Order: sequence, then C-alpha cells, then structure tokens
Amino acid sequence: MWFLTRRIQRDLRDAGFSDAERQAVLHTPAMWAQLTRFYESGGRIERVDADFSGATGAPDAIRFFCPPPPAACAHSTFGALAHELGHALQCPEQWLPVASFDSAQAYARARELGEAHAWLNQARLCRAKQGGAPEASQVLQIENDADFGTAPVDIFARVAEREAAGWSDAQILDELAMLNANMFPCGMGEGNFKTYGQCNRWDWLQATRAQHPAFNDFLQRLPRPPHAGDQKLLMKFNLFTGVDGVPSERTGVLQTLADGLTPTRLGDDLDALYAIARQALPDAVPGVAACGRDAPAWLGESPNG
Repeated sequence: MWFLTRRIQRDLRDAGFSDAERQAVLHTPAMWAQLTRFYESGGRIERVDADFSGATGAPDAIRFFCPPPPAACAHSTFGALAHELGHALQCPEQWLPVASFDSAQAYARARELGEAHAWLNQARLCRAKQGGAPEASQVLQIENDADFGTAPVDIFARVAEREAAGWSDAQILDELAMLNANMFPCGMGEGNFKTYGQCNRWDWLQATRAQHPAFNDFLQRLPRPPHAGDQKLLMKFNLFTGVDGVPSERTGVLQTLADGLTPTRLGDDLDALYAIARQALPDAVPGVAACGRDAPAWLGESPNG
C-alpha cells in the first residue's frame, strides 16, 4: 500500500496539486478510498501541458491540463479530482458510443447522468474534506429551460437541501442531470454558448446524420455551415431531436428558418436568434424537458402545415 500511496502522491504533485491539496486527498478517508480503487482498477492521473487549465475524467485516466508558468493549474484541486472520480467510477452508460443510442434524448440523458454523478460525488467529498482550502459552494449559471435567460444555482447547497428533505439519490441525480443539461461547459470558445444538453443533442444528431433527412434538408437550405448560434437554436427548440422530430407536412418551415438564420453571425445576440425561431416555429416547444416528453415537440400542427 505504501508504494501505491507514493505513486498517487507523485502523480498528484506532477499534475499541479499543492502540498495542502495532496494532504487533503490523503487524509480524507472517502476520497482516498475512491482514488485507490481507481488506481487498483487500472486508472491513473496524468498531467497534460496545455495553454489552458482544465480536467477530464474517464475510467482509464483522469487528466489535468496545466498551462505554463506563471499561470496556475487552477483545476488541480481536491474538488476537481472529486468531480472527475465521479465520472471515472460511476455511470458507465456515459461512455457508450454516441451511435449506440436510438434517440438524442437517450444519449443526452446518459451523458447528463454522468455529470450528475460527478457533481454529487464532488459535493459529498468536498463536504468531507480534511484540510486544504475549504470548498463549501459551487455556484453556476444555469440557462432557463424555456428561454436563453440564466439564473445562479449553488450546486452544493441544492444537494444539501434535497438530502435534508429526504430525497433519494435517484431523485437528486435526476435533478442534477436536468441542471447539467442547462449548464455551460468550460472552454467552448468565443461566441459559443451551447449548454451541455445542446452539445449532447447536436453531437448525437451529427453522429446519426444519415438517419435524418429533414436535418440534411435544412443544411442544404442554409447557404453556409451552421455556426454555434444556429446549433444552439436548433437544439433549444428540439427541431430535429424532439420525440417526433419534424413532421413531414411541416418541413416547409425549414426554408423560413434558414432564411432567417442566413444573415446571422457567430456571437450575434441570443435574444434576436430566439425571436427568429419563435417567428418561424410558433408552435415549437423549447427546452430540454420538451425533447423527452411524451407529447410531440410540435404543438398545434395542422394537416396543411
């Protein structure tokens, strides 16, 4: 065990962890138990030299991206490690190939549950943290499900509230998955404001593109590649990822939408994009919840479109 301890501590140091954070990892029993289980199953911690700070976790490796000095490795922390261990050790469905899912909602749900497990793991391990800098809150901006507005949510406080109210882990994870669908990933690039849920649904649509003639029809009508704003709007309104997709009799609206989006540019005002969609798709129901609902994503449709 002493050899494994030395190896883990060395890997943490190489990945940019301070002495205090490494000691907190070692002296927090729940964290140390997870980390040793991760290593014993063949996992490892790796440093990746990069021009940004970040972290990713998977069953085989947790990687910390570290910028050159004097920039700090901002993600080399107890909390980030707790989050990535949640990814590495729980919810294996999140790692299935995108094309193995038969719907955008199924794929996105697996990915978002993976994030939910990571957040729950982080909240609980940070609560148990022994030493190092305290990590008592995690406030994130969450996009409203029905529009592009946002509101702050303290993820740790939300978990504590639900636990105090007697919620089961399954209920907490379900709420965290919905929140994750409307969270914003790090490092998306300038002008790219897609949420996790919008990214997941777009990725599925791209991977299964051959199965979606309406989507290909729309891309042909749009006289340029779809930029991130287009992608966000299409996924927000579930145009190709709702339960019923685009009914064949309604494909005429695709030209109206393409015409409205053609002059827009990456970084244009999101409210203006929202207005374009509302005008072209007055019956479409926006939001992650609508993507998986039993009712059609298009309401009030008529046989004549």
